[in-house]
Amino acid sequence: MKTLLLMRHAKSSWKEPLPDHDRPLNKRGRKAAKKMGKWLKKVGWIPDLILCSDALRAVETARRVRKGLQREDIPIRTTPTLYVADADKIFDAIGTTQDSVDRLLVIAHNPGISETAVRATGGKKTFTWMPTAAIVGLVCEINRWKEIGKKAPARILFYRVPKSLEKKNAE
Repeated sequence: MKTLLLMRHAKSSWKEPLPDHDRPLNKRGRKAAKKMGKWLKKVGWIPDLILCSDALRAVETARRVRKGLQREDIPIRTTPTLYVADADKIFDAIGTTQDSVDRLLVIAHNPGISETAVRATGGKKTFTWMPTAAIVGLVCEINRWKEIGKKAPARILFYRVPKSLEKKNAE
């Protein structure tokens, strides 16, 4: 059994006229990514590996999440194939993960990351469009990452957005 955490990159900056791939996080995005990492730590969902798009905003999101987790030892593996990838490409990238990794955090872009969440859960519409810095946690009834999306649908553990963590009773 594997645990898959899917996250859309945090809010990026549009201040400078940069190529899309090179846009950094804005202040709100930096804060949200770290907040999501702190929440993951609090509830015990610590990834063994972070797989992310090589776009600057995705890499910065991964680093901020790791900072919130207070686990600088968690490896971040960037891949250009996750940059604006569709669900098929995201599943392919996940499938290259070593099977020794039990909990994987994937950070990518919409619409692909949202499509991946919907397809992994067998079409559940809980999160048809993930906002920036949203995370969905899934339990996958697989033993090898290359089986992702090919076996029984994943079970949803949680779905969180940064704003939901501001509420008094957030888990």
